[in-house]
Amino acid sequence: MPHDHKSIEDLRPIDSKCVRCSLCKFPPLVTVESAQFSSACPSYHEYKLHSHSGGGRVVMALSLGEGRAEVTDEARDAFFQCTLCGACDIACKYSSDIEILEMLYALRAESFRRVGPLPGHRRILERLDEVGHPRPESGRKGDWLREMGRDAGTEGRDLLLYVGDRYALLPDARKSLENLVHLLEAAGVAFGALGDDEPSTARVALDIGDLERFDRHAEAVARAVRESGATTVICIDPHDLGAFRAHIPKVADLDGIRFLHAVELLDELASAGRLQPSKPLRKRVAYHDPCRLGRLSESFKPWNGELKKVKGQLVIYDPPRPVNRGSDGCYEPPRRLLRTIPGLEPVEFHRRREGAFCCGGGDAVEAGGYGDFVARTAAHRMEEAQAVGAELVATACPRCESNLAAASSGHSIPVRNVIDLVADSLGA
Repeated sequence: MPHDHKSIEDLRPIDSKCVRCSLCKFPPLVTVESAQFSSACPSYHEYKLHSHSGGGRVVMALSLGEGRAEVTDEARDAFFQCTLCGACDIACKYSSDIEILEMLYALRAESFRRVGPLPGHRRILERLDEVGHPRPESGRKGDWLREMGRDAGTEGRDLLLYVGDRYALLPDARKSLENLVHLLEAAGVAFGALGDDEPSTARVALDIGDLERFDRHAEAVARAVRESGATTVICIDPHDLGAFRAHIPKVADLDGIRFLHAVELLDELASAGRLQPSKPLRKRVAYHDPCRLGRLSESFKPWNGELKKVKGQLVIYDPPRPVNRGSDGCYEPPRRLLRTIPGLEPVEFHRRREGAFCCGGGDAVEAGGYGDFVARTAAHRMEEAQAVGAELVATACPRCESNLAAASSGHSIPVRNVIDLVADSLGA
């Protein structure tokens, strides 16, 4: 199956429509509730340079493609001082169909092709090939099963629990995985797991721009999922869910398999009365929408049509081109789950759902040497939590949880995983 990653040249007809309006830097203006929290792009919020916005990077990509620019050290900083959160893409698509996020991936792939990875990125990629995952932690991906006294296996199981690298290997994240297992068992849900044989989705290779390595791992992941016999795959890490829904289908066939995040399944179980939280949590709780569970969890929709001009002026797509605008992301399931907890008072961030502000990003940003950017972005998000009166921030992504928790010390607002809050209320 040929890959469907778009190059700068592929995207030129669509992205050359950018009129330099700078709306990619801000949420749609009709959604702005606060002057203090009126930025959409973490990179532009931090660096205040047009080069560090979605539109600025589109300009750089087009310049590279036309041979008018080179990949300098300064340019590469601008490429990677970006969380790939997709906020610029969704803000632009409020009134257009320009594919900013696709161009950001194409820009990184072109940078990788020309000058290779940054030093920190090289170590991640080498580790992917050496041990099968990008994490620095030791251990095997099936250790959690052995610690819980369970065996790996998928025979006769329609549901596969895809654990992912962080939950399998990080001690701090393991508790949420254990709580999820207890919740599924309490609801009578049988599932299979791959254990040591679970391959990494290698999402970080895609974020770095190493398409060959990502494709290789994507094919291995798709093969493992198909051979498991599962018809439904439950991801606990949104980075894996986003890979399964939006990127692996560009490389490998996953037709007929349903991909859900754990909170989506738990929401279905709670709605059916199979999970009934009872212990009260008397706090004002703000739910932080992870980028890769929200606006970036929409499914890949292939398009192989033509770009045409009508009467030499009006540009049309034949057939009409599907456009992901973030509105079909996972937003309501985690909120419904939280509302099942007695005593909990939900509050909302000013920037939420498809307009949510990023926590600071994943491993590619920090490994690239931009840890200060990550920390300040997370701190800005926690300032917003304080401004809306939150006493606790809930989320459903391990990276969001760790970034926001590291920034919460100045505000004394704890950060918890939705899965853990539901488990606490059930006494699981």
